[in-house]
Amino acid sequence: MTTISHYLHINGKKYLISENYQLLDLNAWDHKVRDYIAQKLDLALTNDHKRVIELIRKSYTERKRHPYVRVVTADMAKDMGPEKGTMKYFYNLFPRGIHQAFQIAGLPMQGFCF
Repeated sequence: MTTISHYLHINGKKYLISENYQLLDLNAWDHKVRDYIAQKLDLALTNDHKRVIELIRKSYTERKRHPYVRVVTADMAKDMGPEKGTMKYFYNLFPRGIHQAFQIAGLPMQGFCF
């Protein structure tokens, strides 16, 4: 399967992005492209969304692999409290699941499909 990509320009910075709004360079990720991808996915980011995205990025950086949703919810419980560290709360934030969260976090989707 061929992925069509193009450069996206936001405030003078260039991002290589796929036709499905997947960031193709993990190191290029920042809050501007995070907000752009979320908007394209029709997701209005709250502070809790942003915190979870940061937790996912931290987990990926430390473990060098995609975290499972249960790992993410455990991190959420530690960071945000047990009432928010649940699968139900995670899916309230990201109704399309962990792939949606990975996409907004700018993580590569190797081995995962949309």
